Amino acid sequence: MRVFLNKDEQWFLPPDKNLKVPDKLKTSIINFEDKYFYYHLGFNPVSIINSFYENIQKGYKARGGSTITMQVIRLLNPQRRTYFNKFKEIINSLKLEITHSKNDILNLYINNAPYGGNIIGYRSAALYYYQKLPDQLTWSESATLAVLPNSPGIISPVNNNQLLIDKKNRLLTLLKNKNIIDNETYNISIKEPVPNMINKTPFLAPHLSQMLKNKYKDENIIKTNIISEYQSDIEKIVKNYTRFLKSRGIKNIAVLVADTKTSEVITYIGSQDFFDKSSKGEVNGVIAPRSTGSILKPFLYALAIDDGIILPETLIKDIPTYFGAFSPENSDKKYSGLISAKEALTRSLNVPATLLLNEYGVYDFYNFLKKSGLSTLFRKSDDYGLTLILGGAEGNLFEISSLYRGLADNGNFKKLKLTPFDEIEYSQNNQKPLISKGSAYLTLNMLKDLKRPDSEYYWQQYESQFKVAWKTGTSFGNRDAWAVGVNPSFTVGVWAGNFSGESNSNLKGATSAGSLMFDIFNYLPKNKGNTWFKEPYEDLELVEICKETGFKAGLSCTHKHFVEVPIKAKNLKICPYHKTIFVSNDNKNQVCSLCWENSNYKKVSMPFYSPDIVQFLRQRGNIINDIPPHKESCPSIHSQNQIKIIYPTEGAKIFLPKDIGGISQKLNLKAAHINSENSIYWYIDDKFLGLTKNNHSKSIELLKGNHNLSIVDQNGNKDSCNFSVYIR
Repeated sequence: MRVFLNKDEQWFLPPDKNLKVPDKLKTSIINFEDKYFYYHLGFNPVSIINSFYENIQKGYKARGGSTITMQVIRLLNPQRRTYFNKFKEIINSLKLEITHSKNDILNLYINNAPYGGNIIGYRSAALYYYQKLPDQLTWSESATLAVLPNSPGIISPVNNNQLLIDKKNRLLTLLKNKNIIDNETYNISIKEPVPNMINKTPFLAPHLSQMLKNKYKDENIIKTNIISEYQSDIEKIVKNYTRFLKSRGIKNIAVLVADTKTSEVITYIGSQDFFDKSSKGEVNGVIAPRSTGSILKPFLYALAIDDGIILPETLIKDIPTYFGAFSPENSDKKYSGLISAKEALTRSLNVPATLLLNEYGVYDFYNFLKKSGLSTLFRKSDDYGLTLILGGAEGNLFEISSLYRGLADNGNFKKLKLTPFDEIEYSQNNQKPLISKGSAYLTLNMLKDLKRPDSEYYWQQYESQFKVAWKTGTSFGNRDAWAVGVNPSFTVGVWAGNFSGESNSNLKGATSAGSLMFDIFNYLPKNKGNTWFKEPYEDLELVEICKETGFKAGLSCTHKHFVEVPIKAKNLKICPYHKTIFVSNDNKNQVCSLCWENSNYKKVSMPFYSPDIVQFLRQRGNIINDIPPHKESCPSIHSQNQIKIIYPTEGAKIFLPKDIGGISQKLNLKAAHINSENSIYWYIDDKFLGLTKNNHSKSIELLKGNHNLSIVDQNGNKDSCNFSVYIR
């Protein structure tokens, strides 16, 4: 993929003992440099005597008389060219011939010979001059490389090109005269041009190459799991897509593609263009920690299924909610009242996810992320709090893609493999699954139904449809866009944004990152025999749930059906909403054994939602029937509490800012009532504030300190809370 200069600033591909020297190149070198190579013991007496005689006659060093073995000695230990050093070369050549085979000596020569400029070794020469592997060289190219080391400082493809051509042709003539090549080959070879420039070597996955070079400093050749064809083609896809994003002010992209089954990284793209200096293209976006947005939500939902909190069908609150001073909002500022876990996940709603994290536990979810391989969490769990699920955490594309591949691997979370070196570490990771097979499968099925962007929106209508479980994420302030998808064949992760951290309103997970992710999936080969994950029947069982609420069916639930639940999951909560009550035949009052009249009552099952849910749904225009009040004349009234304070919450610490005039802002109190016609009476520190109907909210001025809020309706239903006010 990439070649680096060695410490001597030379292009030198390290020798590989497993590579055989091509016959064409071997024959050309021996016939040009040392035709008696296989017969002498390291030096050729006749050649040495002839060169000595010729040098004396001409008065300068015209010939060296060195064999290939002697040249190896000189290459490995360069010395000044004197007769004494020549004698030392002969002695050392004899030693080399005794300790090494002829093939070993030839390999030493062609791997260390200079080929012009800073190019060392035949493999480097073949690559830089011809962009070929040595075994692909023609007779003409082999002859050219054979004559180059003879005078690399005088002739080269770049300098004295004609001298190089003349030497090459003389060697080809010699090969023809020896019947090593025929006339036709000779005529073709003579006409082949010699290279006139040094070509560039491949430059694939430059960020990965640099990172691995720094990691494995003692390795000369580093093998990766990258598939060069995929790497090259997807780099082109990314560059084309970059033009679209840059037109919208989004400069940077990072992409990772892994084999889902083997965990091997087959494509690694650290930025849109390594040479894009204006947009910091040298930054490795695959390992850069960024705000996670909503990309971690699927793992919380999977854990909550195993914990018996939800199933995909279970209803979760989706109303304005307060946790002390923290109030999460959905990205579209809209709320549904009650929504199934599946829809909450596929729509990536923030309020249901925050409520789910609050119930599951921040510390437990934080520990899961740590155990599953997220190394970028540098704060304590309490410092992240509930924002952990909304992008308050940091993550990088490499580890987040690993998480999604782990979800596809039945909850077995292991680090992705960049090189064969990682295989040992991978096989030694004996960590138990952190998510059950059943929960992982149910979660993947939920993610499969996310609405796809752009032209992929109607994917199910095409014959060539392919299934992907995928999720997007957009960080606070639109600084990061994520999209990660997984199927049985591939895991594709995409991050888009600006390395500078600047925000951009156009930056959204689905459109900025999701579209590119599906472009990559469309490029990758489709495995028709393995289109979706195998259902883990052994890890699932049927449980009867309430069809309306998604909780385990209770005696009061009238509509029920069976769904699959992980066998090892904790018991799902019995439906908390449906209750059986007795009402008068005219449905006006609840009654009990102390107040009902013979034959004038009946048993009914009704949904009992909390006051905040009822009020929210009613304000949205939903028809919510009031719960009949208990009969007033009954000596023992026992009905659910119908009133609730929404804000502030118990123990809240509220900071009230001052406006320009130094006046403190008012505090907006909120409450809810199940029955639409009932009034609420408000008291702050036992002081009456007034009453409200229908829309129960009040704005008041408060002094710094501790306060008590109480509300009551005409039937005596009460609620109260204590909170503190701080003035800024």
